[in-house]
Amino acid sequence: MMNPYRIIQKRQDINFNPTNLGASDLLSVVLLDSADREKLGKTLDWYLENLNFSIHVITFEDRFEEENLAEIYPDVTFIVFRNLTTIGAMLNSIANVSYSSYLLVTRTDTQLVSFDGEALFSIMEKSEKPAIITPILFNCDMEIMNSLRRPYILGKEIEPKAEVPSIDNNSLHKNLYPIFGIGLYERALFQRMRGFDEEIISDYWQLLDYGIRANLFGNPVYTTSALAFRFYEKHSFIEDNMSCEGIERCYTRALSIRHINGKNILQKWRPYVDKELYKTEVKTRQIVLQKTDFFALMDSWDEEIN
Repeated sequence: MMNPYRIIQKRQDINFNPTNLGASDLLSVVLLDSADREKLGKTLDWYLENLNFSIHVITFEDRFEEENLAEIYPDVTFIVFRNLTTIGAMLNSIANVSYSSYLLVTRTDTQLVSFDGEALFSIMEKSEKPAIITPILFNCDMEIMNSLRRPYILGKEIEPKAEVPSIDNNSLHKNLYPIFGIGLYERALFQRMRGFDEEIISDYWQLLDYGIRANLFGNPVYTTSALAFRFYEKHSFIEDNMSCEGIERCYTRALSIRHINGKNILQKWRPYVDKELYKTEVKTRQIVLQKTDFFALMDSWDEEIN
């Protein structure tokens, strides 16, 4: 099967051999190509000038060939997808390509407002090993956007509630999943959790699935003002949470296990059950790894973070 993307290594990595690494780079900046050519160039130029980290751009064949980006930016690694794809597929690719310990994922229609590396890496080293640190998001007028998500069930449906974070003293907020995939990831933990499920054909449901899985496994998603981005043009955003192919996979992982008296008990959540996933993953792997359940997550959401 043909690989859905190709890799154009930055100039100094053309003859790179990972077996020669003494230690991995600390961090790679990952830019999802999500705007026009002008914003891509503006964003790339800023990161190259202001942050001394490896830079990866995930883009698409038509854009890459048209702009001849590798010649213009020889110090950038490009992951070039042949066709349009999901955020989950793009982030899975960078986890396989990068050798950095951490991945700072953002988009080319945003600008970095805050990056307190000392605070961020300190949070990442907390005993519960956060899966992701998600940022405070500002709109084009520098108003705080409602980028927090609280776990909630309405009837039989998972309907996360949107909330606006505070920006006081780098305080930590719990979050359910990373909006647009933006955030700071520990690459090794991301791979141990098997990344995003590409059989779910939706950015929203992929991100929700991964965030729920992380929280249930005891690897929380946090939001802090130590990391913040501003959208160049957005006043607000709407997520596409319409039903899609693979939605049952998210529900099966999220709601098939109840944590009762310290034990995980299997309990199918109808009508959303992927029978094959239930048999091959939930009953064999997830039941061993899961530390809580979705209902306990809802009940404990307002508890203070240690």
